[in-house]
Amino acid sequence: MQFKLEKLEKNLVSLGVETTVEEVEEALAESYKKVVHKVNVPGFRKGHIPRNIIERNFGKEVLYEEALDILLPKAYLKGLEEYNLQPLEQPKLEVIKEFQAGETFAFKATFEVLPEVKLGKYKGLEVEKTIVVVDDEQVELGLKELQKRHAELVLSEKQELEQGDFAIIDFEGYVEGKPFPGGAAQAYTLEIGSGSFVLGFEEQLIGMMVGSEKEIKVTFPADYNSEALAGKETTFKVALKEIKVKELPALDDEFAKSIGKHETIEELRKVQKEKLELEVKDQAENKVYDDLLEQTLATAEVELPEVMIKNELESMIHNFEHNLTYQGLNLESYLSYSQKTIEEVRAEFQPEAERRVKTDLVLGEIAKQEGFKVTPDELDATVSELAKRYQQKNLSKFKKELDEKGKLASIEQDLLLKKTANFIKEQAVIRTI
Repeated sequence: MQFKLEKLEKNLVSLGVETTVEEVEEALAESYKKVVHKVNVPGFRKGHIPRNIIERNFGKEVLYEEALDILLPKAYLKGLEEYNLQPLEQPKLEVIKEFQAGETFAFKATFEVLPEVKLGKYKGLEVEKTIVVVDDEQVELGLKELQKRHAELVLSEKQELEQGDFAIIDFEGYVEGKPFPGGAAQAYTLEIGSGSFVLGFEEQLIGMMVGSEKEIKVTFPADYNSEALAGKETTFKVALKEIKVKELPALDDEFAKSIGKHETIEELRKVQKEKLELEVKDQAENKVYDDLLEQTLATAEVELPEVMIKNELESMIHNFEHNLTYQGLNLESYLSYSQKTIEEVRAEFQPEAERRVKTDLVLGEIAKQEGFKVTPDELDATVSELAKRYQQKNLSKFKKELDEKGKLASIEQDLLLKKTANFIKEQAVIRTI
């Protein structure tokens, strides 16, 4: 078996493979052992038909497909081993010389590979850590945020709608005099000033009186994600049913009791201060990690593979969709409200996707050069923590399921990268200010 490796643009390579006649014949022999159990020839028991009889009755080609399935993957894997290649995607295969009995077989595989990473400085980096002291003013601001989160929407006696109010409305939209799908709702709650609706809609509601009706005209953006509405002037018939406002609870002992195991507001203040102190400490530590990582990435050189960026983008979009569900939205409704296209969202995520890919590659190379490994005990400890979090009592079964879903390898890789990041921090000069 002969191989030829050709480096194309960026991280793309072409692997040429040519087999010997003997290897082709070996594949055909293995193919015969499988095909003989699938065909029938009168006068012979199934599974006991001589090869020459099968070839005479069905042609040699009947063995080719099975032989190719045997030979091609074997040859491809040997080629990867020959050059120590780590493909990032399924190869694009091109047959150079057709598979024929008694002849050599040749093909070419094109694919992206893990790129070479040229590391810069990652030991002895210098960074500053800022220590922030939590004062009473920050504690009070934290309490006010708690107060806002526990506010209730209550019916207001006011009759005229103002900025910041919550309007309870019935509405129906019309394009060219006809209603359009998704353009109507009953008793819909809309915060005036939230920017939830198309530009100009909420502003025109200000000043409406409870019980009144109004026609509002707005024009959807030309690049709106719905072709039926993009660039179209739309009329909405709106009826204001009620006005609601947020009512803040008093910051007293009753409030403290209502949101947790606190007997007094002073106890809640103390807990709030401890929480804020822990948060600022974590923020300071995270900033140290971020600053060290930025310095490490800045001096490293690597050609980012397109397939890795694409996969990271898909993962980010998936997680974004998942997070939207907690807000009662889906991706389609988000695009509608934000007046963005999915291509614009991808473009927004692109820089972070590239940064994540570069981070993984650079930290992975440092781990390789430093000889870092994740021990079985370290992996088991993390899996055990996850099992507790997801209330999985059968640890071995949970670990097996993670492995089958391909998540165990991801967990191990994350642990390796964290170990590497900790190493960079341990080697750094950290000045506290």
